[in-house]
Amino acid sequence: MGYWSIYFIAKLGLFYSGFIGFHWLPNLAFAITLALPLVATRYRLIRSVLAIPVGLALLYHDSWLPPISRILAQKDALTGFDTEYLLELLGRFVNLWVLAVLGLLLVVYLLLRRRLRFATLAFLGILSVPIVGLQGTNVVQLVSSRPALEDGNVAISQIKQEPTAQLEAFYATEQGKRVSFPSIADSATPFDVVFLHVCSLSWDDMDYVGENNSTLLNHFDVVFRRFNTAASYSGPAVLRLFRSNCGQLSHRKLYEAGASQCNLFRNFEAAGFEVRGLLNHDGHFDQFAGMVQEPSGLGVKLDDNRFAPVVMHSFDGTPIYEDFPLLSEWWARQVPSVRPRVLYYNTIALHDGNRIAGVKSRSSLETFKPRLDKLMSDFDRFITFLENRGRPVVVILVPEHGAALRGDKVQIPGMREIPNPKITLVPAAIKLVGFKGKPDNAPRQPLQVDKPVSYLAVSTLLADFIADSPFAGTGGKPLVDRVKNLPGTPFVSENEDVVVMGRENTYLIRSEGTWVDYQPGP
Repeated sequence: MGYWSIYFIAKLGLFYSGFIGFHWLPNLAFAITLALPLVATRYRLIRSVLAIPVGLALLYHDSWLPPISRILAQKDALTGFDTEYLLELLGRFVNLWVLAVLGLLLVVYLLLRRRLRFATLAFLGILSVPIVGLQGTNVVQLVSSRPALEDGNVAISQIKQEPTAQLEAFYATEQGKRVSFPSIADSATPFDVVFLHVCSLSWDDMDYVGENNSTLLNHFDVVFRRFNTAASYSGPAVLRLFRSNCGQLSHRKLYEAGASQCNLFRNFEAAGFEVRGLLNHDGHFDQFAGMVQEPSGLGVKLDDNRFAPVVMHSFDGTPIYEDFPLLSEWWARQVPSVRPRVLYYNTIALHDGNRIAGVKSRSSLETFKPRLDKLMSDFDRFITFLENRGRPVVVILVPEHGAALRGDKVQIPGMREIPNPKITLVPAAIKLVGFKGKPDNAPRQPLQVDKPVSYLAVSTLLADFIADSPFAGTGGKPLVDRVKNLPGTPFVSENEDVVVMGRENTYLIRSEGTWVDYQPGP
């Protein structure tokens, strides 16, 4: 088998360390094929040539990387990345410790190959995988988006139909949930609404850069500590926001023609609001702007943003406009109207791969913290701007998903194939600009909502605000009472190929039809 013994031993080491999975039957078949004696030199050469692509394909199949079909489906988006960003992403795959260990293994092989039968060690290692699985031993703590453990790696037999039944029961329950908005014309004190939809910000990202106790969040009135966006990519995250008036849908149903009663902005229009949309980017990547403007989304044309100064450039070289000047100038330009308006605002200031002119570091991971500080400062200034305007406004901060800054053994920083809680639990918050519900000298500490919630909680609270305006002279019922009975949503997040579901004090993950225990990486 020669050097191919090192290939299998190295993969087994990576598997038992939790860096990759291991399909033992294909690997065993490949090893047997390589070990078969061939007399003719020509046949040995042909086998050696064919073995290289087969070995690479099998290594990819054993890895936690997305299926090839997923990559091919995203090829148009991937070709939009500039060269500098692609090189940055490739650099994140490099693990110096792993490379050092693999190098040491090669040295050991070269020194001992005439004394030890490394092929025998490789076969014993391959056969150890199903034996360990049959003994029901969790040899690795799974932290992957592609478990692919159908060959018996990790006690899969312990997890059968019960998780699927739990998931189906979850969607059945969510299907019956619906919120309708009353007419704003009947409100004692009408108000405007602003959605600040932020790409790439989770609680874990904030903790990673030391911003967990953000001053900005302390300026809000309600902070959701366990708000689940249920998705780790912008497209499905936006669709989930648009479907806020109904319970959580499966990923597949997000793309089906949704009923108008579930569309958040159709509900706003029916309640008497004027719907507007604004981005701090051109929205061409992955056809984002088109999706937002469709009747199933906002249903209106996005407003021009090119009057604002450019603050940075995206990974595809397109401009990103500065948030505070864009928001404040847009607001100042609006013609006064008795009819309240709701603004959907999307910012990609924190997106992976953004480049800031004049900044020494070109790594988007290293510039995340200053970009986050800038975004928080801009939002804080915008809230102050609204307060000075004197018109009541409900400001809703709701990130799309996290940036996955931390990464783990099998998911490099910035990779979001696995919609784990470190990516989909985000710092959602609500600010009532003009709210007189507490004395001016009272501590500015927001109400903390600690139970698991999602978009339906926001729609429920908005419906309550429209029916009983918190901006009226009496302030209506106390804010603490409004948030106390908001509907909870158990943790279920998913992408096209992966589902992550909360279960007691842990999580389960389903990929390729198989459920396994899951623990998010460190």
